[in-house]
Amino acid sequence: MKKAVSATLALVNVQKLRKSLAIILCITIMSVALIPAAVSRLTALAYGNEYIQLEKSNFDPNEVINFDYSGYRSQIKEDDLVYLTIFQKLTSGDYEEGERRSLTSDESTSWLNAPAESGDYQLRLTRNDVLISTIPFTVGKADNDGTITIDKTAYTALDPITVTVSEITEQMVTTKAFISIYEKGAEHDDKLGDTKFVTAGSSTQTLFAPNKNGEFEVRLYCMDNLYIDETFVMSVPFTVSGASDTSGWAQDQNIAERAAQYGIIPESLKGADWTKRITRAEFAAVAFRLYENLTGKPATPAPAGTFTDTSDPDVLKAYSIGAVNGMGDGRFAPNDSLTREQMATMLTRVLKAAYIPGWTLDTDSQFTLNFTQPALFADDALISDYARQSVYFMFANEIIGGTGNNNFSPRAASTSEAAISAASATREQSLAIAVRMVENLKDKPIEYSQG
Repeated sequence: MKKAVSATLALVNVQKLRKSLAIILCITIMSVALIPAAVSRLTALAYGNEYIQLEKSNFDPNEVINFDYSGYRSQIKEDDLVYLTIFQKLTSGDYEEGERRSLTSDESTSWLNAPAESGDYQLRLTRNDVLISTIPFTVGKADNDGTITIDKTAYTALDPITVTVSEITEQMVTTKAFISIYEKGAEHDDKLGDTKFVTAGSSTQTLFAPNKNGEFEVRLYCMDNLYIDETFVMSVPFTVSGASDTSGWAQDQNIAERAAQYGIIPESLKGADWTKRITRAEFAAVAFRLYENLTGKPATPAPAGTFTDTSDPDVLKAYSIGAVNGMGDGRFAPNDSLTREQMATMLTRVLKAAYIPGWTLDTDSQFTLNFTQPALFADDALISDYARQSVYFMFANEIIGGTGNNNFSPRAASTSEAAISAASATREQSLAIAVRMVENLKDKPIEYSQG
């Protein structure tokens, strides 16, 4: 009988325990439900400063404003009074204090409710009544008043596009409003080129038509790093024709668009097949344009009659700065293909002309570039003596690479077409190297010795 009673009591206790656990679980679930969902699922933050980061700059009335203050958390001491407070901008221009939240070093995220009234606001971070930082934001419809227009509706590939930007507000500048080129109907984050940020009021910006035939559009967004419907303002369509043929690697690296941005593409190469070998005349046109980009100075052509086989002004400009020289007997051989070692040498001369005082092609032997010598290429014996320093300097600075199997292929090892092709510089290779020179070496000192 006692065993039966004990068993009954044990069953009752188990049932009570189950009910207690159910109640505790229910309370826990209700408590979690009361916490703003976005606090526990804080999304990628895109707006703010080094102290406070928000998800965006515009909120709906009464929407939860989630913020991350991990950038300031380490500076909060135990006895500090740290607050994030909402201030509303009044018609008089003054600000009225609203809701605030106390911040501690125990957490790194928190939240506030956006005001119910639309308008301009500020979040102010204070510590012991001292203002640390201010972040502007708006409540209601996002301030997307900007407009854009372009100078034409049809362009040749890589032509400049003049974009007139108007009605840009200070708020849009704060959130880094920008323009960029997209294929027609592309997703928000599928930009084709660089971002150009805009300034308040009206201004003009220059973009470059992509090296691709088809339909495109210039788009204006009111915020950088957040490419969604809510930050999209407007677009203007245009078409492109006359694109140059390029290899997959050149397309992936946007070589054409980057070269156009730096102003180093000669007219003779626009619309041409860039996978073909570059001629000495075509390369001369790239070389002097690279010099002008590096120095900001125009190249002056050498006198007419300098060469007997060409009067091309691009060749004469490249010769005047010391980037190229002749082939003997007064000839330049403008239509000859350029070898890879010649390309490396000529581009190194452009760098010397731009950054070494007193350097000329005639005094080149007096100057030695100082750099860490990389391991020799397997075909080092094929590199001409005049080109060796330039080849390894370019390789050491990651401007030019090898051709596989630790070879450089400086010049043809035989008269076969395959050997000549492997050692010849292509148009896209030459432009890619010129682009890297602008991006990696512009305005950087060159270490050299003289004597």
